[in-house]
Amino acid sequence: MVNPLNSSIFFPCTLFETVARFDDYRTDDMQCGDMGDEELLMLGLRDISAQVDPYRLVRYDFPATPHLDGFLGSTPAGTKISHEECIDILFTEMKELSQLFSFQGEYKMLIGELIDHFRYGNGRGFYSQRLNSAFHERINDYSKDNPLILIKDGIQKYLNSKEIYYPELFSYVKKRILDSRLPKFNYKNDRVNGLGVSIHDISAQKITLSNIQKYAIGWSATLYFEAQDHFGLDVVDIKNEIYSQFRFFRIWFFLQRHKDFAFKPFFTNFHSVERVGS
Repeated sequence: MVNPLNSSIFFPCTLFETVARFDDYRTDDMQCGDMGDEELLMLGLRDISAQVDPYRLVRYDFPATPHLDGFLGSTPAGTKISHEECIDILFTEMKELSQLFSFQGEYKMLIGELIDHFRYGNGRGFYSQRLNSAFHERINDYSKDNPLILIKDGIQKYLNSKEIYYPELFSYVKKRILDSRLPKFNYKNDRVNGLGVSIHDISAQKITLSNIQKYAIGWSATLYFEAQDHFGLDVVDIKNEIYSQFRFFRIWFFLQRHKDFAFKPFFTNFHSVERVGS
């Protein structure tokens, strides 16, 4: 839509977009089924599950215990199972282990939904009103370097100082956004509420000004915050000394990257519409 007060400006107008692209399938964390036994073992992925050896398709007669690993032999005794049985066991265990990171708050069920989508979604994008709500809350956290506050403050200061000239206003607001900290799910509470393990960082973000109106007294504007993350693990993730400690991440990486399992990672998509003014 052309702004009637300045024909050189079109809405919506992009105020900010990350260098990381949306829908980028080229990244390592979006790969699947690209490794065999040897590559995974070279990454240290020997002890995948406490219940099953997915390399040999064997269910342990006794749960695996890391402190006894190798003490009673390098290949624990077990019962041969089918490929599908192995998948069932791994996904069940992955869900159970996710509770270590997701056991309180209204978003604790989100990781279970994502795990189910990982199994059955065949790589399709994931959308959730629950996630949109969490994103809206994070955008409105009122920290001093919050982009929403800086945008509102930038528009307010500009309109208080001079007559509105849209190209100059947009340039001014864009510079203010560069001083902000984009919303992420990496607060301390996110370690236990499900948001940290489900999203944590956010791969790509975009902020769009949908419209702006100046009145005789005051103004109003509508902003569209769009974000996308990857529900997938890359080699850097699994080599991380913290992530690699947890069977949850080892099972996830194995299911995604082993050529005989190859469950597809996917994009998690979320957004929020924010209205500001004075």
